[in-house]
Formats: sequence, C-alpha cells, structure tokens
Amino acid sequence: MNNNGYLKRLRQDLPLWMQRGWVKPGGDKSILEHVAGEPGGAHFLTVAFAMLGVLLLGSGIITFFAANWQAMAKVTKLVVLFGGMGLAYGLAYYFESRESSRLAQAMLLLGVILFGSNIMLIAQIYHIDAHYPNGVLLWAMGGMLTAQVLRSQAALIAAIPLAVLWTGMEFLGFSRHVHWPFLIVWLLLLPPIYQNKWKAALHLAMIALLFWSWFVFIEAPDRYARLYLIQVCFLAYLALFIVGRVMRTYNNLTIFSGTVQAYSIVASLFSLYALTFPELNRGLNSWMTGPPTRTAASATWLLITAGALLIVLLTAWWNRRRTENMDRPAYLNWGYGVLALTIMLEVINLFLPGRYGGLMAILYNLVFFGGIIWLIYAGVHGGDRALVNLSFFFFALGLLSRYFDTFWTLLNRSYFFMAGGLLLIAGGYFLERQRRTLTGRIAAQRKEGRPL
Repeated sequence: MNNNGYLKRLRQDLPLWMQRGWVKPGGDKSILEHVAGEPGGAHFLTVAFAMLGVLLLGSGIITFFAANWQAMAKVTKLVVLFGGMGLAYGLAYYFESRESSRLAQAMLLLGVILFGSNIMLIAQIYHIDAHYPNGVLLWAMGGMLTAQVLRSQAALIAAIPLAVLWTGMEFLGFSRHVHWPFLIVWLLLLPPIYQNKWKAALHLAMIALLFWSWFVFIEAPDRYARLYLIQVCFLAYLALFIVGRVMRTYNNLTIFSGTVQAYSIVASLFSLYALTFPELNRGLNSWMTGPPTRTAASATWLLITAGALLIVLLTAWWNRRRTENMDRPAYLNWGYGVLALTIMLEVINLFLPGRYGGLMAILYNLVFFGGIIWLIYAGVHGGDRALVNLSFFFFALGLLSRYFDTFWTLLNRSYFFMAGGLLLIAGGYFLERQRRTLTGRIAAQRKEGRPL
C-alpha cells in the first residue's frame, strides 16, 4: 500500500490519541518511524511490474506458438502446451519456497493464462466443436481452483473477468435471457475471498456483479421486462446493502462490510434513478394482461419480484436481531421510512394501470431526491465523506435529467443550451460549495474526535 496517505492520517490522529491516553508519551514517534520505514510504494511497484511482465510474457508465448503452430506435430504441441503450464506452476512453487511470494503469484497468474490458451489450442488440434463459451467458463474455473488451492489472489483476479466474459458471451450470442448460472459461479468466488481476506478481489467481484446486472438490463426483450428487472435489481441490491450492514456485527466479516455496502448503494441508486423516468412506468399492467406468452412471463417476473421482496424483509429482520441491543441514531428512522415508501411504490407499480405511469414517475422522483438528502445527512452524521460525494453526484444527475425531460421540447434549442449552461454553472457552484462545506465538517469531526 502507499504509506503517504496513512502517515498523513496518523499525524492528524496521534495527538488526539495521546490526549485521550490511548498512546503512551513518546509512542507517537515510534509509530510514525515504524510506518515510515515500511516499503509501501516499493511493494506496489514490484507487484505491478511483475504482473505486467507476466501478461506480456504470456501474450508473447501465445503469439509465438500461434505463428509456428502449423509446423509442429501434435505430440510436440501437447508437450509444449502442458510443459509450459507445468513450468509456470513449478516456478511458482520454487519462488514461494524462497519466500519470494510476489514472483510466485506472478508465475501462478502466468499458469492461469497458459491454462486458458491450452484449452483453446487443444480444441483446435482435435477439432472439438463445442459450445465455445464453455471453454471460457472452464478457464475461469481453473483460475478459481488455483486461487482456492494455492491461495493466489492474482489467479482469482484473472478468473473474475473471465467469468464476466463467459456470461457476456451467453447473453449476447445465445440466450438473450437472464443468465442465472453466473450467480452460481459468482458465489463460488466468495469462499477464497473470505478465507484469505482479499479486499481487491472483493472489489472486482462486486464490479462483476454490476456488469452482470447491466447485461440483464440491456438484453431485456422490451421496456416492460426492463421495469421488472430494475425493480428486482433495486430490491436485490437493497438486500445486499442490508447484508453489508449486518456484516459489521461479525468480527471476521467487518473488513468486507464497507465494500459490500458501497457497491450495493451505487447499484440501488442507479436502479431508483431509472425508475424516475415516466417511459419505464407506462404499460406494465397492460403487459400483464396481454397475450398468453407475455402474461406467463409477467407471472414469472412477479414471482421473482416477490422472492426479492421476501429476501429484503428477511435481511431486514436479520439486521434488527443483530443490532437490537445497539444504540440507533434517530435519523435512521427516516431512512427506514424512505425505504419502506420505495418498496411500497414498487409493489403498487406492478398492478397499477399504465396510464398512471407519469404519476408513478413523479412519486419515484420525490422518493429519489428525498432518499439522497437523507443519505447526505447520514454521511455527514457518520463521518462518511465518500457517501456525501456519491449522494451529491446522484443529486446532480437527477436534476440534470429532469431539466432535459422538462425543457427539451418546450424551449428553442439555443435558449435550451444557454439556460442549461447558466443553470449548470450556478448549480454546480452551489452544489460544490455545499459538498466542500459538508466534507470539511467531516474532516474536522475526525480531527477533533467529536460527533456532529
């Protein structure tokens, strides 16, 4: 890790810790000297150069053999393929025994790369005509197995994009439906992350889940299905956010809590933002009463929505049980109210006739902006600068969208852009001032150790 930011934070916090008696006199200098002596930047550069070198080496090997592939006999090809992969894993073992774990991890990553190339090249040698996304899935599973058995975060980080590539192939090339098997593969990523406390891999896993959600949305057959999907995604990520809150109450899961909550709240806000558009809220009821095939699909999505709602309720009950003996700030009740209202709107929207789509969009806008204001307050109260910044981003995004919705067809184009430009400058200045004021209060709170 880069120690500069950590040192800066320590220099701010240590005087307060000494004042409160948490650090003995003279201990602050020892702590600062110890942290300053750690090779934080060098560690990052070493790992970065090693991984980049492995990627270039792997690409070079694959390119070389691809250029000379036709001139090789089948036996030679197999020896080269398996020998190269075996050599990579052997070097990983050698470096690990020499306590060069960074080089060992680099060799394991090279082994995963060569494993994938072996799959593709063997299929070419023996003219195996199969469902080609399965090859990518097998490649990803190989990386996951390497990560589990050999405790390699690099291998898992390689496996996660491969899993996303696999589900993308299935979405775009074959199914055109929700690719549920990805969730099974995604769940298999979690055991090694949990066992080894790999935060970097967790970040990438959460990004992969967001990508999958995006695939689901763009490949929906029509806007009615998208409405269902958005509502289900909101409920699912809301449940995941609550799970992140509960994780804070378990000592062995606390390290992952912030990451899970951060990505969940981003996905939840994007889902709620999508529901603020009237076009997505029209015609859902008519879709439910349409042709038999469409009605059957609607019934399926109703069951999925009901299942997602049940999961939210169960996780909320779980959270309440885990935190029933803890002090809850009064402002949390307002947050519960906003969430309850949002869920109520989702349920109503499933059965409301399409002509009320405009009204539902207005209600969703009120809930969206009300929720963001609450999040800003919660971020300031909890000293969470990232939450405040994120909330301001969505607030600005919502305002900009409503401006385009309202005035695009009403104003002359020149007036539209001039007025929009002035509003953006003035609004941007105001929002930035407010954001800086609030984040400054958070910084002061952390420095002085006092609640807001």
